[in-house]
Amino acid sequence: MAECTAVSDGFVPERYAIEAVGAKARVLSLGLDNEGNIAAPPKNESDTASWWNQGPRPGSDRGKAVLSIHTYRNGGAVGNDLYAGGTSQLKPGDLIKLYGPGGQVLCYEFAEAKKIWIDDYDPNSDVMVDFEGRHQLAIIICWDFDRRTEIWDSRIFFYGNPITP
Repeated sequence: MAECTAVSDGFVPERYAIEAVGAKARVLSLGLDNEGNIAAPPKNESDTASWWNQGPRPGSDRGKAVLSIHTYRNGGAVGNDLYAGGTSQLKPGDLIKLYGPGGQVLCYEFAEAKKIWIDDYDPNSDVMVDFEGRHQLAIIICWDFDRRTEIWDSRIFFYGNPITP
């Protein structure tokens, strides 16, 4: 944890690292897509994450900073590595690092993964969008691809709590 720095203000993340799955890549600042959903990174960028720039920033006092990372139906993306075999490959205490433009390295300790079926998702819940609760990182991936409909039927949320160095 020597690399982790104290962060007093929220920042726009530029890169992330999840050492437990060997992931390290850039973060794009994106808003909503054409359908009004939190935008995902370009489909051809298997490692890139997008940060939802209409929500709390990493290092904010409150709320969830949201990252979206791809899962590919045939494997090969970071999301596939995070939930390989249908179970979280992150264990409690694993580090997730976000890097900022001013040299910030905000570390989050993985706490839990939660699977939500699309049909069960309540848009009024705080499972993803939360401006008021305690500060956390939420990483979202798609899961349960239905080849018949070509729709992902669930989302996996990976939650991390900030570490104060």
